[in-house]
Amino acid sequence: MERHEFRMDTRGVDRHNVSRRVKVLLGISLFLTGFGALGGTMSIVSRIREEAWEEMGTVAFCWNVLFALILIISLVGLIRIALDLGEGKVFSRTLTVCVWLIGAVITAASMGIPRLPDYQSSGFEILSHGNFVLIDGAILIPGILLVILGSLIQEGFKLQKDEEEIL
Repeated sequence: MERHEFRMDTRGVDRHNVSRRVKVLLGISLFLTGFGALGGTMSIVSRIREEAWEEMGTVAFCWNVLFALILIISLVGLIRIALDLGEGKVFSRTLTVCVWLIGAVITAASMGIPRLPDYQSSGFEILSHGNFVLIDGAILIPGILLVILGSLIQEGFKLQKDEEEIL
């Protein structure tokens, strides 16, 4: 090459391949979460039809509904992760929304479950007087942590988008 001549490589950057370990873990989590969400949903529907939720107690039934809802939201998030990993992306808007939703559902449960008639205190109460408990702190803290985690994932998603735009 002569002086003041240069070559420019305009090919795109190859994305890193996802490791086999991550693929196996993602497959196992999709399988287990799918069966858990399906089984949990079927169990809740059958308990409502048979009115078996009255036997087990309102709080226990609400925990089952909460767990099934979290599994359904997680399944949607895992499916989206699997699709995005195929394109070389780690973060997505759906993943962010799923983590935020799980955090919001758990946070709402920390305010709703103490209102149920057969509620037993966890021992970590926020603003309680006598039998009245405004918020159960043992439920609230995981909800808040998941909302914070959703915020961190959202920042990772924004950084990933910026990197894609630059490259």
